[in-house]
Amino acid sequence: MSKLHISQVESGCERFLKLMQIGDAFEVLTFKKDRGFKVLKHSSTDYVFKQFGYMDKNIITESSVLKKHIKKAIKTEFPRSNMAWIEHFYGVDSIDKLSKNRQTQYHLF
Repeated sequence: MSKLHISQVESGCERFLKLMQIGDAFEVLTFKKDRGFKVLKHSSTDYVFKQFGYMDKNIITESSVLKKHIKKAIKTEFPRSNMAWIEHFYGVDSIDKLSKNRQTQYHLF
């Protein structure tokens, strides 16, 4: 798990979306780790986006629309945050089963 300044989260997510393979996922959490969002590449064009904390959403979408959801989620879930935690996973079947016992990828940010 790596810590990242909130101003770099959106660009870091966009960079990682380009490199994701099917089954790859990442999770962005607030410093207290009680709010955030998760993204899983479900198929070659579809992504699963799950936002939790202030608002709870679970959406299947394409990458162009996903970027808008990520931007809105950062404003909603991280209103006064300076830092965020990011963790990457691979070999994930379901976004609900994303947890600490899964194998993590090396830090890309």
